[in-house]
Amino acid sequence: MRVDKHSPIVSGLDRQTPKRSLVTVADAAQQTQPERGAAIGASQGHKSAGFGLQLNQQLTTMQSASSYLAQLSATLVPLKLSLSRELGNARIQDREGVDAQLGELRSLLEQRNSRSAGSLDGQLNLHLTEPVRARFSLPGLESLQTLQQAGRESLLFSIGRSSQEPLAVVLDEGLSEEQILRRFNVGLAPAGIRSELTTDGALMFSAREADWQAVREHLRVKGEGALFAAQRFTELQPVESQMLQPQALEQLEEPREVRRMLDTVVKALDHIQELGEQLRLRQDEIRSFLARQLGEDEQRWAGDYVTAVYNLMRKSSRSYASVSDTLVAQATISRFTVISLLS
Repeated sequence: MRVDKHSPIVSGLDRQTPKRSLVTVADAAQQTQPERGAAIGASQGHKSAGFGLQLNQQLTTMQSASSYLAQLSATLVPLKLSLSRELGNARIQDREGVDAQLGELRSLLEQRNSRSAGSLDGQLNLHLTEPVRARFSLPGLESLQTLQQAGRESLLFSIGRSSQEPLAVVLDEGLSEEQILRRFNVGLAPAGIRSELTTDGALMFSAREADWQAVREHLRVKGEGALFAAQRFTELQPVESQMLQPQALEQLEEPREVRRMLDTVVKALDHIQELGEQLRLRQDEIRSFLARQLGEDEQRWAGDYVTAVYNLMRKSSRSYASVSDTLVAQATISRFTVISLLS
């Protein structure tokens, strides 16, 4: 379970310098302290607006993820009840009902990326600051122990339909787990593929979901005889790792398979409930922060506006007409007109 806890709510913000400040002077060297204060205030206002925009975007993404998880939960609950009722039966009795529920679940899982605004991966973990990645295992490369026992071997990977040269991963004798991972990460980096160890020591790979289709359909490897054949490339069929992988109804004929599917559904519901609670807390934090920022922005805007009017009047103090025009203008102009002119 993770909700990008190692990343702040917003990272990599575009804090650009504002194109226009509240007070513009021809000679910056002659700018007075009040004028500098007004300009700094305007700059901070623009930065605050950009910061708020980033937070609003993340808030929208989290709302999409929450909505998808809620619908997924609503689909899993009746499936859980159906599977629970079937546990005591030698064969599934309500075949039509269970089959319809499994079909609805498959359809919803296929829409995960679009319905969650690209924020949920196959394990239903949330990603706000980086692209979602598909995790998968490769036949023949599931165990680091097998790789260590194989000794020295050079592996050539052909990935995708592009005509680029195969990617090489050279494995030597006596490599540690960390060294093997480093060899794969360096060798497969041009294809955007990373390697990692699971908690039980299995070797897993990952690729951006945008590239996953090409990786899944066009992945071949050639070795030196120990791990893979040396004479030709061997087609690999990556096995994607997902929290929910609904089985076909025919695969649920045995009670133990029904029990296994039920355990998966229960685990997914617990995960969804916990992640949903974390999402609600994060959304509340962002809304509270934005509300505080809005109040501070209003106060800053009022102060900056008063300072700007004061400076203009002080510059034009020798001209009664200028003072009169300024007083009339500041008495009738609305806040939204000023913002529109200065934005």
